[in-house]
Amino acid sequence: MRLYGRYNSPYVRRVAVTMQLYALDYKHENVSPFGEEKHDVARVNPITRVPALELPDGECIVDSTAIIDYLDEIAGPEVALTPRGGLERRQVLKFVAIQLGIMDKLVAVLYERQFRPKKKWHRPWIDACEDQIRDGFYWINNKTKGDWLVGERMTQADVTLAVFWEFAVRIRPHFFADINCNHIDILSEKMHFLSAFKKTEVVEEPLSAKLSTHPEEEIVQ
Repeated sequence: MRLYGRYNSPYVRRVAVTMQLYALDYKHENVSPFGEEKHDVARVNPITRVPALELPDGECIVDSTAIIDYLDEIAGPEVALTPRGGLERRQVLKFVAIQLGIMDKLVAVLYERQFRPKKKWHRPWIDACEDQIRDGFYWINNKTKGDWLVGERMTQADVTLAVFWEFAVRIRPHFFADINCNHIDILSEKMHFLSAFKKTEVVEEPLSAKLSTHPEEEIVQ
């Protein structure tokens, strides 16, 4: 299998961590949907989005949720990080859905600030997205009481949260300096000691480095 996308994408990395935890062999195609490499991505996804997973027979699965659903299938119910059914499955899917929603809003703000001219930044839109980001993480933090988000073992809810939280804090340090999510901090730190996380560590790219150092005060009122 071939996994397309760079680990600095939290969507790509959550897939990669899952594959590492499942001990699945894959070749990492470290390509970006931006610049000249977008043509490599377009070969496996016509809208040049990552992640994309190319199977040995040439079939390509796109979108991290669809890919992880496939990985759960081949890993089997005893290994899969998403329970097969019942209340715990619904709880895991709810956590992951909220986490994906948070990340979509965070990326929307990053793109607003990076790709639109400064004079066209729209503060009400940024405020609305940041409220959703803040409220979402606070909600999850308040639900993070035990060792894991759901049940007595690690699930996809924990994997996705750890990946997304690390990305968020790294890419928007000024914004998250005022957000106290101590329970998420503890869970995320524990997860990042796992070899699956160490093997998918993020190497800063020019775009992500620029996004993370862009001063918060430059957002226009």
